[in-house]
Amino acid sequence: MENILLYIILFAPLVSAALSYFLTKKWAGETLVGFSLLVLLAAIMAWFKQPVSSGFDLDWILAGNQNFSIGLYYDQLAGIMTIVVAIVALLVAIFSMEYMKHDGGQPRYFAMLGLFAFSMYGIVLASNLLLTFVFWELVGFSSYLLIGFWFEKDAPPISSFKAFLMNKVGDIGFLLGIFILYAFFKTLNIQELIGLDPVNAAIPNGLLIALGIGLFLAAVGKSAQFPLQTWLPDAMTGPTPVSALIHAATMVAAGVYLMVRVFPMLAPEVLTVIGIVGGITAFMGAFAAFAQNDIKKILAFSTVSQLGYMIMAVGAGFPVAAFIHLTTHAFFKAGLFLCSGSIIHYYHETNHTAGFDPQDIRNMGGLKKLLPFTFMAFTLCMLSLAGLPLFSGFLSKEMILNGLVSADHLPSFVLVFGFASVFMTAAYMARLYFKVFFNQQVAGEKYAEAVSVKVPLLTLSSLSIGFVFSMNPLSPDDSWLLSVLTSYKGIGIADHFVWVPILSIGLALSGLIFSYLYIERKMLSGLVSGVKSLTYNLSNRNFYLDDIYDVAFVSGSKTLAKAAYWWDQKVVDRVVNLMGKTQVVLAYLIGWFDRRIVDGGVRLVTWLVNFAGNRTRQVQGGNLQNYLAWAVFGVLLIFYFFELMT
Repeated sequence: MENILLYIILFAPLVSAALSYFLTKKWAGETLVGFSLLVLLAAIMAWFKQPVSSGFDLDWILAGNQNFSIGLYYDQLAGIMTIVVAIVALLVAIFSMEYMKHDGGQPRYFAMLGLFAFSMYGIVLASNLLLTFVFWELVGFSSYLLIGFWFEKDAPPISSFKAFLMNKVGDIGFLLGIFILYAFFKTLNIQELIGLDPVNAAIPNGLLIALGIGLFLAAVGKSAQFPLQTWLPDAMTGPTPVSALIHAATMVAAGVYLMVRVFPMLAPEVLTVIGIVGGITAFMGAFAAFAQNDIKKILAFSTVSQLGYMIMAVGAGFPVAAFIHLTTHAFFKAGLFLCSGSIIHYYHETNHTAGFDPQDIRNMGGLKKLLPFTFMAFTLCMLSLAGLPLFSGFLSKEMILNGLVSADHLPSFVLVFGFASVFMTAAYMARLYFKVFFNQQVAGEKYAEAVSVKVPLLTLSSLSIGFVFSMNPLSPDDSWLLSVLTSYKGIGIADHFVWVPILSIGLALSGLIFSYLYIERKMLSGLVSGVKSLTYNLSNRNFYLDDIYDVAFVSGSKTLAKAAYWWDQKVVDRVVNLMGKTQVVLAYLIGWFDRRIVDGGVRLVTWLVNFAGNRTRQVQGGNLQNYLAWAVFGVLLIFYFFELMT
């Protein structure tokens, strides 16, 4: 029973999902909160009680000589991840009780959250890639349900289908990696594969690269990397607490977690590709956030950018730096999403003007006085995201930037994108910050923020402070997370460069000051207008990726469908009709030949036989005189022939 805590962590959310679905609105939320608290306690107890590198495997499928097993595995990586997911899941459940209090679908909503949590814990604790893939699909299915929760509206079903479809593209790569690994090593157990060291094993280099690219494609889909990042901003059509849980801390982090898990299996060529894709994603996400006006979309593009940072760290060869940023990002980004949920909820409760968009930051302003608690939490989380000293984001981001400087195998533009994204992150978040909480005063009334809102915001903003992760919040190398993960294979601690934090802090402060001068002081209008005229549409339309996909796939598919329809109508149908007519003509000719020739021949033979029979019948009529005459005729005929022969 030493694994009882793992069973609780995994199956308690599933039980809560079943119970929540069949309970009334009053008890559905309380049930999920209670079970989420149980999971968090079990995760904390497992950190202290569960032996490191422990778990179990059970036989699952026996196919001929091949035996596929399933099981759970617990180490420091899984332990930290389960605690992170459990904290965010609990706080989101508490926040949802207030946010969803007027929604009639609460039992279904809380049941879906429980199902998602069960799927996510499965990914974290799975001991082999086959079981990981099963939970990977369950996470995708759960997110599909949650993004499309308000299915009676127009946008959510489309967004949920888009997310599901783009994740399937990555899942194909995941299957490719699984097939290659099993074909060569006859096992899918992650620890066994790491021990076999695929990179240095006798596996052809081409297949090793295909293996790594396949596994990375899975992360590209789940973690919204270039070129599949467009589903994440559109997924904001779901309830805001869902965005905090799925699109800030858990689901989108699953791809990064997978890359950290399988890092020893990745060839150097694959790491280069990963670093380049991560750099492009970080830059594109930050750039696209500038021209957005939907508060949740700004945070969504920010998430895309930060996920790019994590993938860059993996590509640079420092997976632990990626994992630490995953951990810090989970808290401050979930806090930012819940703050946006608090703002949206405020407008839903106080503003009932027809056509008013509670997510458009152009409709906001002066909320510092109206929502003071939300303002305080947003400030702390925003400064952490910007990467300023004394905040958790500074620690993890500096580890990544030092890793990029140390990575000689990555092109120089990846490092440039990394530092440029620091400035852009601070600038677009400051733009959002000043527009929403300062700027002109928008008519509104002070609103009493509920306790179920304050508790999650207070907790997440507190976890965004640097002292939570390091007694020296100015030194990433002193982080307790780093010391805990020192036994992880491929730890790779980057050299510390003094100029990196100086440049990073300078860029972050420059971004904050730039937006302050432009938004609050109404300065730099000429400069911004000139830049906006050149780049606004490119940023607002996310580099026209959706338009490109629309032309290449949607319009292309329509054109192909029209061409196929024309071919079917004009060619296939005509050929079929011609063949039918030809068969009719041939059948008529064959029928005529059968009636006139075959049947005629048969009738002719019958007539000839009948005629011959009638004539020969007279020869044997019983008349002796006729017999004698024919005999004489025959004898004369014989003599005649003999005469001719002589």
